[in-house]
Amino acid sequence: MIRSISTFAVKFPVTVAMLVMAIVLLGYISYKRLGVELFPDLNNPRLFIEITAGERPPEEMEDLFVDRIEAIAISQSGVVHVSSVCRVGVAQVKVEYSWSKDMDEAFLDLSKALSSFSQDQNIDEVNITQYDPNSEPVMLVALQYDGELSLNELRKVAENYIRNDLIRLEGIAAVEIEGSELQEVVVETNEYLMKSFGIIQHMYMILFGLILQQHLIQSIMLSVVKQIPSHRLPLV
Repeated sequence: MIRSISTFAVKFPVTVAMLVMAIVLLGYISYKRLGVELFPDLNNPRLFIEITAGERPPEEMEDLFVDRIEAIAISQSGVVHVSSVCRVGVAQVKVEYSWSKDMDEAFLDLSKALSSFSQDQNIDEVNITQYDPNSEPVMLVALQYDGELSLNELRKVAENYIRNDLIRLEGIAAVEIEGSELQEVVVETNEYLMKSFGIIQHMYMILFGLILQQHLIQSIMLSVVKQIPSHRLPLV
């Protein structure tokens, strides 16, 4: 076979050269017409099951719920792998499907198979979600200010100025802002002093609620009156 091909190439060199050139030309044309997308539509064949059940230890979460869920998930059509992670009161099960599987159909079938868990009184909540890589952000921008501006004020600047400017640009679908300081009020009480003044816990909670409500109203009024200055924030 190889000798006949080499003999044909020696006898007809022009024909062989034309065939090679035709193949090269066809490959070049196909390469030029090959469709390329900047952000192609991706399909991630995975479903995530999350169960919350109070403060149960991980061993109990696995014995009561995860083992049964894994047995049901692995019996679904198109499933290639099932894995799970258990923590205190929370269990997460990852179900991986084949790439040819219709994920909408898989989501409905898995939801129907796990419908009995939503009626279990020992389970607080059951969530079945699908990770969509198309919803991931295409650009991350960090804001940094070295002055006396707090993190909450920096967030307000980002919401009122930067976000509004970005959302007006062509091609921007959504702009999300993350990061803020959570302000907490910690109140420590002395049980013996409260009893000596005749203050019971229920009465104390009512008084504290009234004081906190008045403080919030004053904070809202001050935030309305106060004007946020304009700052130039470097983008990192």
